[in-house]
Amino acid sequence: MSINLNEVVKDTITYDFGDGEREQAFHVGYGIDDNYARCLGASIASFCTNNKGTRLCFHVLTAGLKRKTLDNLRQLAQSMHTCIIISCIDTSFLKDLPHFVHLPLATYLRFLFPLLMAEQERLLYLDADIICLNSADELFNLDLKGNVIAAVPDLPWMDKKRRQILGLQKGPYFNAGMLLIDTAKWNERQLLDEVISLLEKDPQKYRYLDQDALNVLLEGKICYLDTIYNCIDLSSVNKGEIVFLHFAAHPKPWHVAWPISAACNRFNKNLYKVYEDLTPWCGAPTQLPANYKEMKIYATALRHSGQRAAAFKWYAKYLCKKYF
Repeated sequence: MSINLNEVVKDTITYDFGDGEREQAFHVGYGIDDNYARCLGASIASFCTNNKGTRLCFHVLTAGLKRKTLDNLRQLAQSMHTCIIISCIDTSFLKDLPHFVHLPLATYLRFLFPLLMAEQERLLYLDADIICLNSADELFNLDLKGNVIAAVPDLPWMDKKRRQILGLQKGPYFNAGMLLIDTAKWNERQLLDEVISLLEKDPQKYRYLDQDALNVLLEGKICYLDTIYNCIDLSSVNKGEIVFLHFAAHPKPWHVAWPISAACNRFNKNLYKVYEDLTPWCGAPTQLPANYKEMKIYATALRHSGQRAAAFKWYAKYLCKKYF
């Protein structure tokens, strides 16, 4: 597949309240739909807060955002004295690719980031449910040692399971929520085409979609980083050293189930809110379940917290939503 960027990028909106020196900035990219705009705001706010003195430019790839979301991102760029560039993408060329309720088509937008920013030597991609807790300075000048990306190994159980299923031999299975990308090497590989081809051949095998595909295609071309750069399990690190904390599991901190879930603890309970309160989403209510998977998670959290009647109600809603 040959991508014509002039046809794929429908519109570009720039909110630049930085110092105007974009060429000298470190470029950070996200791929989202409007459902993840709220946590995107918190992620950007956390990055700016903990990397003061570093020129940053944020790129948001999306199929479309609500007017209110665009207004919020403009206010965020202004309050953080940074630059946010929003590229609205025609995703019709992705429509035949597999996707799920919890892994929407927006997950593939990360592949366009290096194409759009081909003039930059180094790019950082982040999932929007990642917040930055410390300086990321060491990443900005990291030697990738000839590899295409730098990434962090996934949780041990996930690593073992996916390596066996995918037949990986040259290193651990990585989580694609944080990717430090050598732009030239990525584009030379035409990774978007390769991923599409791989998923079309055997979509059932690649349960984690593009993350699985990237692990297969880039085997032996990965610079592995310490867990602090994509921390999913708090028990595996010194909490004070975490650079990127990834709320990869459900529920998310902006969901109503979060405070009563097993994932919530004394350390992380209010971390997300600290940074969301620095954004125009400050004061937004926690979200009720939006799909059947979130309904089941909420029912489970309610049951574990002793709220049996409410748990039964939400489990019934989950069954109805899933089967009917």
